Formats: sequence, C-alpha cells, structure tokens
Amino acid sequence: MLDPERPIALVLPRDGDLPEVLRQFLRVGFTNFAGCLKGGMDAWVTAGLSVQGLAQLPVQGLNKLPPPRDFQLLDVRTPHEWDEGHIPSARYLFLGELSQKLKALDRDKPVVVYCASGYRSSLAASLLQANGFSKVRNVPGGYGAWTAAGFPSIKPEDGNRKASDTKR
Repeated sequence: MLDPERPIALVLPRDGDLPEVLRQFLRVGFTNFAGCLKGGMDAWVTAGLSVQGLAQLPVQGLNKLPPPRDFQLLDVRTPHEWDEGHIPSARYLFLGELSQKLKALDRDKPVVVYCASGYRSSLAASLLQANGFSKVRNVPGGYGAWTAAGFPSIKPEDGNRKASDTKR
C-alpha cells in the first residue's frame, strides 16, 4: 500500500512507539520519512484540526438491506479468503489493487467495504474517501462477524476471483 518513493508521515498512538515503528519500516526497506505527528491523533483533534469520519454499517444492518442493493459491496480480502466464502452480491477487489482499480467503481453510488475483521476495510474505505468517494461505509467485524451472526455466505463455484470488474 505504501509507495517507497513517497515520504511516509507517521501517526502513532504513543510517541514512545516511534523507535520500534521506524525499526520495522527500515527492516522492510522503507527509509523515506516525512516525520511523525507529535501526540498522535489526540493532539490533532485537541488542536481543533479537521477530521473526516467513516460511517459504519454493522452486519445486522447490512443483512437487513434486501437485494437489489443500491450500493456497491466490496470484499477487499485476499484471494484465498474470497475463495473460502463471501457475502452474497459482494464484488471482489483485493485491497492491494484497489488504488489501481478505482475507475472500475461508480463514484456516484454508495460503497460498503468489508474484510475479515474490519481493519483492512477501514484502510480501503479511507483510500476511497481520499480519492473522492463521498458515500463510504465500513463493516465492523467484517466477514467474521457476518458468519458469526449466522448470515448466508457463498463460495465461487469456479474459483474465479479475477472478477474485480464484474459484480458477483
């Protein structure tokens, strides 16, 4: 997700985490840093600076919305996870390829994003917002919460996950 040619600005929960975070980045070859936000997001918010929120759609709310849905439901998990099962009517678009495939999405139609737990989908939703998508929601708990709630899932019959440009 990171471009090694662009400087990385770090926002950490605790300033004391900086040495370990830098060590981990350096270990995998990232050396171009723009800096670190002192005090993290708490300092940003306390300074009265702007923050953009991300709407959440719990699995119970998602399940209550009957097809045809008036939004794009994106599964951003790995190919293997998709093959293990996904939410009916979801469209597969791997998080690692999302920024290259934004044109395949309808900017005028709301987007609901899920992954296994909600972490990667939060990243995907933030990426969508940063690229001008204004109606974006994240599914907290993701596919794990969906299946734990006993909602239906499907597996691709032919294993075809390269359907990122087609609706499932």
